[in-house]
Amino acid sequence: AMAIKIALDLGINKKVISCALPKLKFEGRIQYISSGRLIKKLNSKEKLLIDGCHSTVSGKNLSDYLKTIKSPKYGIWSMMKNKDPYNFIKQFKGTFKKIYTIPISGEKNSMSPKILASIAKKNGIDALSIKSLDNVIKKISTKEKKVICVFGSLYQCGNVLNKN
Repeated sequence: AMAIKIALDLGINKKVISCALPKLKFEGRIQYISSGRLIKKLNSKEKLLIDGCHSTVSGKNLSDYLKTIKSPKYGIWSMMKNKDPYNFIKQFKGTFKKIYTIPISGEKNSMSPKILASIAKKNGIDALSIKSLDNVIKKISTKEKKVICVFGSLYQCGNVLNKN
């Protein structure tokens, strides 16, 4: 919205703005990964989604979107220590079949996966801490149609994109 307002203030034609909008893409924000090394590890019926949401409001937005998807959903959650995991994860109650918590590779301020799993469980969400993204994918990839969603950290989304 801000970019549109600035473009209008700069005198850019509304038709030009309208043509550009469908081409906009925000890396790491409700982004489906459709090709690459990670996708080759998944079954063809599985979809990989990443979202770097890390606030209560952005978590609610992702949760609301995920609730429109009829397929089973599995979460892979990571978060930095300076965030509010208690209020963040509450937004996902009833959204995922299970959440797997993993560390953010290369980030010393990444929250412990065990602590994140404990927080999720306290909020009535089935959760399990795992050591890495690769281990989670090996564990949950099956022939079942599903959406696997990596969320909670833009750093982790960047790691996923690099790994892919």
